[in-house]
Amino acid sequence: MNRNDPRVIKTLRQIDDALLTCLKSTSQQKLTVDQLCETALINRSTFYKYYLDKYDLIENYLERVLNDFKEQISGDFITASVPHIDDENYITSFGNLLTFINDHREQYQTIWRADIERNIYEEMTMLIHHAIYQQMLESVPNDKKKKAYCDYYAYLFSSNVMALVHWWFMNDTVISIRDCRKIMADNMRDGLFLAFKNNL
Repeated sequence: MNRNDPRVIKTLRQIDDALLTCLKSTSQQKLTVDQLCETALINRSTFYKYYLDKYDLIENYLERVLNDFKEQISGDFITASVPHIDDENYITSFGNLLTFINDHREQYQTIWRADIERNIYEEMTMLIHHAIYQQMLESVPNDKKKKAYCDYYAYLFSSNVMALVHWWFMNDTVISIRDCRKIMADNMRDGLFLAFKNNL
């Protein structure tokens, strides 16, 4: 099987789309291969060419989603000094992540809400945490207390990014990508409380 064959690509995309469609209304436990095949407009033998069962499909799909997301994450912004957090290279980096997330909005919202065995929202948060934490460690001496602080601040930053994205998705008719970039820069530069006061 050549996964670069356009027909194979089309079939795999149909299966992915069917999975997302089914997860909007069906739990992982109740989901069946027959339901996936019917939604994807393929037969069972075609499904089993690519996946062992529904669990294999779900794990494969989620790993691809998370790997694609991970490739977009950069912890470089953490190296910016406070006066320079508005510099284009830091804002662009965060803006690129927001653009990527926006392009995958339906996919992310579906798997965040889906009744599946993994918490993908939390896993995405931890991917951001890890990128930020690793970036922080590069400038911190081998000191357990400072590493603990880095871990704490990486949790704050990653949770803040994901909370901002979640809130943005719920308010996308009035909040733009540009607004989100500004909010994150304000939070970084002024701190959460002052940024909150200044935006009201």
